[in-house]
Amino acid sequence: MGRRTLALTPAHRVYRLLARLLWPLALAWLWWRGRREPLYAERLGERLGYCDAPAEASGGILIHAASVGEVQAARPLIAALQHDWPAHSLTVSTVTPTGLQTLRDHWGSDIRHAYLPLDTVGATARFLDRLRPRLLVLMEREIWPELLWQCALRCIPVVVVNARLSERSARTYRRWRRLFRPIWPRLSLVLAADADSAARYTELGVSAERCLNLGNLKFDLTIDTDTHAGNREAGLAGRQVVVAGSTHAADEEVLLAAWPALRQACPALLLVLVPRHPQRFDDVARRLELSGLPFVRHSLGQQATGETAVWLGDTMGELPRWYRQADLCFVGGSLASVGGHNPLEAMAFGKPVLFGPHTQNFEPLYEAIAASGAGVRVPSAEALADQVRRAYHDPAPFLAMGRQGEAMVRQHQGATRRTLDALAPRLSGDVPGALGRICETSSGGVHLWFDPALVPALQNADLDLAGNASRGQPMATGSGRGQVHVVEMGETSVVLRHYRRGGLMARLSRDRFLGRDPWRSRAMREFLLLRLMRSWGLPVPAPVAARCVSAGWTYRADIMVRTIPGARNLVQCLGSAPLAPAGWKAFGRAIRRLHDHQVFHADLNAHNLLLEDGGQAWIVDFDKCELRPGEEWKQANLQRLLRSLRKEKDKQTAPHWDDADWEQLLESYRLTE
Repeated sequence: MGRRTLALTPAHRVYRLLARLLWPLALAWLWWRGRREPLYAERLGERLGYCDAPAEASGGILIHAASVGEVQAARPLIAALQHDWPAHSLTVSTVTPTGLQTLRDHWGSDIRHAYLPLDTVGATARFLDRLRPRLLVLMEREIWPELLWQCALRCIPVVVVNARLSERSARTYRRWRRLFRPIWPRLSLVLAADADSAARYTELGVSAERCLNLGNLKFDLTIDTDTHAGNREAGLAGRQVVVAGSTHAADEEVLLAAWPALRQACPALLLVLVPRHPQRFDDVARRLELSGLPFVRHSLGQQATGETAVWLGDTMGELPRWYRQADLCFVGGSLASVGGHNPLEAMAFGKPVLFGPHTQNFEPLYEAIAASGAGVRVPSAEALADQVRRAYHDPAPFLAMGRQGEAMVRQHQGATRRTLDALAPRLSGDVPGALGRICETSSGGVHLWFDPALVPALQNADLDLAGNASRGQPMATGSGRGQVHVVEMGETSVVLRHYRRGGLMARLSRDRFLGRDPWRSRAMREFLLLRLMRSWGLPVPAPVAARCVSAGWTYRADIMVRTIPGARNLVQCLGSAPLAPAGWKAFGRAIRRLHDHQVFHADLNAHNLLLEDGGQAWIVDFDKCELRPGEEWKQANLQRLLRSLRKEKDKQTAPHWDDADWEQLLESYRLTE
C-alpha cells in the first residue's frame, strides 16, 4: 500500500533483527512463567498481535498502561474520558496480568483489554491493524521503537501522559540515541508529571511546544469517603498498625530483621506486609515461617489476634484497604534499590509516610513530600525502626504529618482536567454517532458487518449484487464494469458495490482476492476507513455494511454505503455544462480536508468526485485507500486527478473543461482552513 515513506535508520534495522531473533525466547519465557502464574501463559496469541477485538473498537482510544502502577495512574484519566467522550471506544493494553487484574478490579469487563504485543514488525502491525486506534496514549514511560514506528506509518498520533523520566532512564536513552533519536519527534505530545521530567524529554529531542508539565495524575485518585471514615477491621482494634506497601525482597529482609526488637519495645505493634508482586506471596509466607514471627495470611481468611506480629496482605488490589487502616505507612521499593513506588494513595488517606533512600523513580515527588513535612526519608533500616518507635510513643507529630500529606494531595489535584484539555484538539469536532455500534455475524465463511443505526437488520443475501440487480438501479462508473447498484433498504437508499479486479488481473480472476483474514479484506478496510473519516466530519459517504466471503486462501467482497441524494460526479457535470467557480472551489476544499487528515485516495479521479445540487462536494470510492504519513504524495494525488480530467476531455465525456479550471481548484486547495 506504499506506506513506507519514512526512512529506517541502521540502528532500527538492527533492533528489528534482534527482535525477530528474540521473540521465540520471550514467548517461551512467558510460557515458563505461566507454570507458576497461569495468567502469563494465557492469551499468548495476543503477544504476537492476534488481538480479538470487535469492529466497533476501531477508531477508538488505545491507552497503554504496562502494569499495576500505570493502570492506577490511568484511573482518573479513564474515568474522565468515559464521562467527557463517551462516544469514543476505550481499549486498555497492559504487559502484565497483574495490570489486567487491577483494571478488572476497578471496571470489571466494562473496559476492553488487550495485551500489548512483543515489539516486532509483524506483531505490532497486526495489533494496530486490528484495533486501528485514532489515538495511542502511553502511560508514564512506555517507549517501544517498533510500536511508535508502526503508529507513524498509520498516522496514529501518540501521546505520553503522566510522563516520568528519571535521570538514569534519560542516560539510557542517550546511550542508545541512534535508535531513539528519530522517536522523539514522532510523539505528538508529552504531558509530563513534573518539571524535571519535562526538561529531560526536551533535552532528548521533544520540542518544547509539545512537552508540557501538567502535573501527576495520581494526585487525582479518588478516595471513597465511606471507606475513608470506616472503622478498623476485626483484629486491628487496639493495635498500632504499620503498613509496608509494595515491598520487595530487600525491603522485607530488613523489616523482618528489625521487627522482633520493635515488637518487644512496642507490644501493640502490628506489621501489615503487602508484597508488590503476587507471584512472591508464597515465598514471603515461607520467609515469615522461617523468621519465627507469628503471622496470618489474608488470602486464607485468617484474622490477627493479640499474638500476631505480621499480617500478610497476600491478595491483589487491596493495598488501599490496608492504607486506610494504617497508623504509619512505609512505601516499598525504597530500601531495596528498586527506585520506590507511588506514595500518594497512602497520603490521600491522610497517613504519614516513610520511605528509604532509593526513590529515583519518583524523585521530584519524594523531594516535595520531604520538603513539605508530609513524610520522612529514612536512610537505613535502623532509622526506619527509630521512626516506628517514635510514632508508637508520640503519635501527634505523625498525625500532623498525615494531615500535611492529605493537604498536599488536594493542592496538586487537577492534572486530569489539564490532560483532557491538552487532548481535546485531537478528539473534538467529531460527528456524534459516527463511531457507534457495529453488528457482526460470521457463518460458513461469510463475514458480515453492518451499522444498525442505518439498517436495523441485514442478511447475507442483501449484499448479493446479482440478487439485487433486478430491484436496484445500475450506477454509471468510470470502469463501466457494472459492479455498482443503487438499492432501497427500507427507508435507506444505499449504493451496493461488488469488488472486481481491473486490468490484466481480471483475466485471471474477476473478483477473487488473496487473503484469509476478513479484517484485512478490501470491504472491511474501506468500511472502517469510511467510519473514521465520517467521525472527522469529512465529506465521504456513510458506511452501511461490508461483507467478506472467504474460500480457502481467497475471498470475494462487497460494501454498502449510503447514497448522496441529488449528487452527480464531476464527469457528468462537465458533460452537460461548464462548472461554476464555486463548484471547483468546493472540490478543492474537500480534497484539502482529506489531505489535512493524511487520507491518501488511491484512485482520485473525476468519477469519484461528486457535487450535490446545493453545492456540497463529496469524495467516494475508498477501495485501497489509507492514512499515509508525509507530504510528498499529496501533489502526486492531485496530478492523478488532473490526468483523469484530461483523459475524460479527450474522450469527450467531459467537454466543458480546460486547464484554466484547474487553477480554481488549486487556489481553493491551497487556502488554509
